[in-house]
Amino acid sequence: MHNSKEKAREIVILTGAGVSKQSPSFKESQFTKGKAKSIHPPIESHWQLPSQEEYKRFSWSNLNFELMLSNPRKFGASLKRVRKSQSLQEVLEGAHVLKDEQIVESFRELLFLEGQLPAKQNDYHTLLRFLRMRDFDLTKAKDMFLKYLKWREEFGVDAIPKEFKFEEYREVKKCYPHGFHGVDRHGRPIYIERIGMVDLNALLQVTTIDRFVKYHVSEQEKTLNWRYPACSVAAKKHIASYHEYLRCEGCGSF
Repeated sequence: MHNSKEKAREIVILTGAGVSKQSPSFKESQFTKGKAKSIHPPIESHWQLPSQEEYKRFSWSNLNFELMLSNPRKFGASLKRVRKSQSLQEVLEGAHVLKDEQIVESFRELLFLEGQLPAKQNDYHTLLRFLRMRDFDLTKAKDMFLKYLKWREEFGVDAIPKEFKFEEYREVKKCYPHGFHGVDRHGRPIYIERIGMVDLNALLQVTTIDRFVKYHVSEQEKTLNWRYPACSVAAKKHIASYHEYLRCEGCGSF
């Protein structure tokens, strides 16, 4: 569990020519030749947990976490009860860092002026992800965000979870073993793929590439809308990423 007082750190690495400032042979001209890139910590480093007193005021016994994690379709009713608690709402929404909140607000205003700020993607953590992926460059983050919205519209992402039915799921699992299974020690959902057991010929006999891609898109939407909130409530801290485990046994040498 992260300490709420712990501050997010940035790691600067160099690409190309250049040496560390700590090196005895450091020269400013050499340092400036390299391209500096900030590696930002995982978004969960911004966890800020409610106090113990706030937790005591909420009855955890009323929640069935096992049901919430194993059957996300029944998670909605439980989530509505959870949102009535201010402390649990803080867990689901995650903590806001002041310096990040300021640039997120600037990013939000920039998108608003473009007329491209859907309510579904208007939350703090979604906008912060795009800023972090483009090293807090507003222009680059905006271009990436607009391309993302365009892709969602063209691919019909919002309609896929409602309309798309992957009837061949059980057959696909036989030739492409994969799926979510439990959580790691940080409370993040674990996704496993046994790629060494994949039979592509059999896979293409039971489904198509287009349907398989739509299936993965629908699963990602479930992760964002159901799995992360369920895991956040169960772990009593904000969860915004998952642990992916690829088992390569049987793939041979590369």
